This record gives sequence, structure tokens and C-alpha cells, in this order.
Amino acid sequence: MNYFKIFNIKEEFKINYNKLSKNFHKLQRKFHPDMNINIDDKNIKNKSSEINIAYRILKNPIKRAEYIIKINCSKNIYEENICNKKFLLYFFKINKKIENLEKNIRKNKKKINKILEKIKVKKKKYYKKIEKYIKNKKWIKSKNILIKIKFLNKILKKKCYNKKI
Repeated sequence: MNYFKIFNIKEEFKINYNKLSKNFHKLQRKFHPDMNINIDDKNIKNKSSEINIAYRILKNPIKRAEYIIKINCSKNIYEENICNKKFLLYFFKINKKIENLEKNIRKNKKKINKILEKIKVKKKKYYKKIEKYIKNKKWIKSKNILIKIKFLNKILKKKCYNKKI
């Protein structure tokens, strides 16, 4: 079943989180096994599990984009790794720059934070692009932007960046 249909929301990248959450809680009140103690029905447990999976995917923008691309394009396009070389070089250059700055993290914390802020700005721009590409059913471009977002997230999620520098 289509996850967007489960929650009665439009199949779009930009979603109404309040409606998603409201419909999630409404469905869980109806299908959660704890709310149906007297009914020993495998279908209720399966439905509750499906609702949880769908909710986790749709509330996460990266997983939501992956899901939209996956359900709307051929297996070949979905599985193809189509990130361009220019971006990969940018990614490796930034990673190397941060690694070098980390060698003296106390001295370079402002420089690292400045780089991370630039990455966050770039990521926001990519989110706007992917929203536009998905809306216009440009699946290859959507997939390419999604790969870039994932690479930027790898930088942002490294342990040392999550600490207060």
C-alpha cells in the first residue's frame, strides 16, 4: 500500500507534518494491538506495524524522498548511482579540509563551524531543488540531489560535529 494513502496526504516531498502526525495517532488508536487487547488478530498487528513503518519514512525528508523516487521510477533508475564527479570532488575536498582542521580543533573550531554552516545552507538549497524535481517528476534529477543530500549529511553527522566544539 502507498504510505501517503495510509495517512490520507498528498504524495509530495513537502508534507503537512501536523496532518501526518494527527492521522498517525488516529490510526494507531484504531489498529494498535494494545488498543485491541480482546482481539487476537494477526492483521491488526501487521497493520499497526505497517503504520509505524510508513510514519517513520514519511516524517523523515530523506527517507520520504527515497520512497517517492522508488515508487515512481523504474528499478534501474532507483538503483543507479548517478552523483556527478564535480560534487564528489567537492565532498572529498570538504572532508579533507575538516580533517586537517580537526588536528587542532580548539584553534580551528570557528573555521569548522563556518564550514558546517555553509553545508547546512547548501543542504537547504538541495531540499528546495528536490521538492521542485519531485513535483515535476524529474526522477533522475531528484535521485542525483538526494545522493548529494546524503553525502552532506554524512559530514554533518560525524561524531565530533555533534559535540559542542
